[in-house]
Amino acid sequence: MNGTSTQPHGHEPRGRGPGRVPLPVGAEFLAPLAARAQEGDVLVTRDPDPRDPENAGRAVRRSAVLIHLAGTGLDDARVILEERGHSLRSQPGQFSLPGGGRDPGDRDDVHTALREAQEETGLDPADAHVLGAFAPIPMPWRIQRVTPVLSWSPSVPQLGVQDPIEVERLVWAPLTGPGSLTDPAHRERGTLGGMGVGPVFSLPQDAFIWGFTAMILEKVLTGLGLDPVPDTAPVREIPPERRR
Repeated sequence: MNGTSTQPHGHEPRGRGPGRVPLPVGAEFLAPLAARAQEGDVLVTRDPDPRDPENAGRAVRRSAVLIHLAGTGLDDARVILEERGHSLRSQPGQFSLPGGGRDPGDRDDVHTALREAQEETGLDPADAHVLGAFAPIPMPWRIQRVTPVLSWSPSVPQLGVQDPIEVERLVWAPLTGPGSLTDPAHRERGTLGGMGVGPVFSLPQDAFIWGFTAMILEKVLTGLGLDPVPDTAPVREIPPERRR
């Protein structure tokens, strides 16, 4: 994370109103989700938490993650995910969206998300059409708020791990079809110590996605008219090696 300056392609400020930023040709299938992002709508809802740093009057760390979708329809769309480095102190080996904390030189949350994605995956900001940014998601246990930024490209860009200590590997997860985020064979409900922790996606190549990232992905799916992980899905305890 070196703070390299990036210029977001097609960037418009969040909250300009639906329809104010035309969708690029090929991205029309993202219209319902993009409209919400342009409004700064809430993507993931959390129950009120007394630890919420804004309620406690403490300084809040700002972060952003990039939801980058590639494709021209639900039949070929996929989202980029990264497996965190196995030697990291925080959440080693877990799957996440590209992203990280705001640097002093970042102009806004969109700039943070694109800069981090470039540093982690090599995504050229010129290849990412920014469609909007959702409302920040509070993470009280980290004194942090995370803004999901939505971006798109018509085809899968050439990406690669930029820092093998920070990122183990990259995975493109299809939204539909065999082995996808909507394939019933790869959808479960997670538990941790017997307590429900939401949706789980157990994709091919041992891509096990749960927690914050899985919650965001499920909301992306439902925002595009696809089904959430049902309450009747198989229940799976989160493996110990994926909890750290």
